Amino acid sequence: MIRFYFLLLFIVLLSSGYGQGAYHATSGEFIFSFSDAAYKTDNIANLPNGNVNGSITNGMRFTLWFHLNYFFHYDFNKTLGFYTGIGNRNIGFYSKEKSTDVTVTDNVEWKRRSYALSVPLALKIGNLEKDFYVFGGGFIEMMYHYKEKEFLSTGKRKYTEWFSPRTNRFVPSVFVGVTFPKGLTLRFTYFMDNLMNPDYVVTDNAGIATTPYKYMSSKIFYFSFYQVIKINKETYKKVTNEKTQIAGRL
Repeated sequence: MIRFYFLLLFIVLLSSGYGQGAYHATSGEFIFSFSDAAYKTDNIANLPNGNVNGSITNGMRFTLWFHLNYFFHYDFNKTLGFYTGIGNRNIGFYSKEKSTDVTVTDNVEWKRRSYALSVPLALKIGNLEKDFYVFGGGFIEMMYHYKEKEFLSTGKRKYTEWFSPRTNRFVPSVFVGVTFPKGLTLRFTYFMDNLMNPDYVVTDNAGIATTPYKYMSSKIFYFSFYQVIKINKETYKKVTNEKTQIAGRL
């Protein structure tokens, strides 16, 4: 499935001239994310830092940086089309858990996030001439830069890593949404897999190996909105004509 997504994107990027019904677009994104974060096991001795079995407190996470999307749209007719593309987004969740500092008895705030490159594939149905349609499809997200923060009374512990084994490398997701005239878009996205890698193994200074995310559920779902900016033939013609007029006056 992952190979199919990237093969499709490669073909589209090579052949995506401005044929009939084709256009390009771009956008940023505002993301309001949540998580089902929980530790679940029959033996609580397996849980890291003395966490308890069951759900852990988590709240909404808002982010707008760094999100950038490129879309290639193709409309088969006035009511049916599809789009694909590539994007970059900041995905993560908050939680309150036991600290890595064993002297701290209260739960502390944790923030975990990863930058992701994403490839969408979606079907859209509606009034495409007026850019008013509903859509649904899926993402393949590749996690490439992980960061976690643990907030203690003595300060903030921060850890970052490129292509970290702490997260799953590829995470599929599904989404549905609606685009209104002028390009304002609302979308709901749900991760089909955990952000954190349950097979990740860490060894402490005493040589003891543990799997901190083995019993952790960390699926993310989020609401996002953004403005789709179309780049079509008329845009290029307008820019070319303006350049020609300016050159003629010089």
